[in-house]
Amino acid sequence: MEKLIYVDEARKNEIVVSSIEKEIPCVLTRRSERGWQPYKSHFVAAPGEVGRMFISADEGSTLGDAPALVSGERVGLTFRRGHKKCMCATMVLDPALDVPAAGQRLMKCVELQWPDALQELQRRVYHRATPPGRRVHVRFWPGGVAARAAVEAGEGKILGGMMLDLSAGGISILTTDVAPDSFVEGDAIGCAFAPKPRGEMLVLDATFRHLERQKDGGMALGLQFVGLETSERGRQMLSLLAGVVTDYQRGHARQQRERLAGRFARS
Repeated sequence: MEKLIYVDEARKNEIVVSSIEKEIPCVLTRRSERGWQPYKSHFVAAPGEVGRMFISADEGSTLGDAPALVSGERVGLTFRRGHKKCMCATMVLDPALDVPAAGQRLMKCVELQWPDALQELQRRVYHRATPPGRRVHVRFWPGGVAARAAVEAGEGKILGGMMLDLSAGGISILTTDVAPDSFVEGDAIGCAFAPKPRGEMLVLDATFRHLERQKDGGMALGLQFVGLETSERGRQMLSLLAGVVTDYQRGHARQQRERLAGRFARS
């Protein structure tokens, strides 16, 4: 089973410094009135600013279009490193400052606190996997996990469907409960499902990504999980998801080997 790896202090600092120097892309996740929302950005290498962490809110960053960040706000940060995805919880130190970047051009940036801890997951668990040999029912509703009680009390409707595929980053659901205009990209969605027989029910925050009509008349609803890197409970859920995806992938590999063995036996 894949596990979320907590890197040691020296390795953490080495990874963050290297990511800043290379100005690699990153995603900042924050909680807003719309629920958890992800924003694309990249690290900014500011000459002479050793030990400080800046990400771009400039042109090309969706962070520049986000509602204003607030000093002291807790956020999540994820980025890729080779075959692994790194994640951490951090805090906004300065939501809007101009930083001299390459060529001394001033770039609009957000300064984040240097992370206290950093975790890694293999990127292969972010590849989609289908549940081998079983159907997984999914319940979902608008407003995110925080809206679940209100929806169940009658202030909305719990929707349903079947899992098409799952990764550590999101889920696709086959459903007949939604229309093409039911959601817009970025809408907060809560979802609940038990990915294993008699296993734990996972209740997760997600954002709506896309909706595609299927040949059988149903809709494929694409959701992206958000906010998991910002809390210990969320990281536990992420580790559990990674293990489930790995089990799905191994289950399909085993089925393929058995089919090949059966063909050779009949030939």
